Amino acid sequence: MAPESENEHAEARMESGVRGRALIVEGWFASHADHGTPGPHIHLRTSPVGEMVIRTDQIPALIEALSLVAERIERLWEADGAEYTEEVLSHEPDPYDPDVIRQRTIRELDFIDRVAAHGPELIQRLTDADCTDEALDAAILLLDVNEVDAFRLARFDLLTLTRASSEARAKKLAELREPNASSP
Repeated sequence: MAPESENEHAEARMESGVRGRALIVEGWFASHADHGTPGPHIHLRTSPVGEMVIRTDQIPALIEALSLVAERIERLWEADGAEYTEEVLSHEPDPYDPDVIRQRTIRELDFIDRVAAHGPELIQRLTDADCTDEALDAAILLLDVNEVDAFRLARFDLLTLTRASSEARAKKLAELREPNASSP
């Protein structure tokens, strides 16, 4: 199936190699993966959420979708990128500043510790929830985190809760919290 291209949005959708799952190619003005590096970016995801799998005979359609979205996001960036950078990204701290990296790492490791400490109760509350909003509200209250952090549960890696990972996390947190810690 060829990518849908009837609109001028920086997005294309195509059939994936898994029944009932679409591959979505999105254009972004900033990378969400590294805290907003500005510029045209391409993001690949599936809907519903799952692994991205395509058949080899779908590679031409994927290339077409990537090219289509790349052209559109670059055109949109040329028109609106400077304004976006000024309005959105100029107010953010430098993501490469060592102190920012250190604080972000501490926050991420603390979040994992909170999930580990409340694991069984968290799972129970999530499975009892009638909808995503109710599940997020329950996680926010139980883990004492904000909504942005609670959304991280959607991609939480349960293998970070193993004993070895927990020991490594505790060691890294201790290092980061030392007064003279300067590297992430």
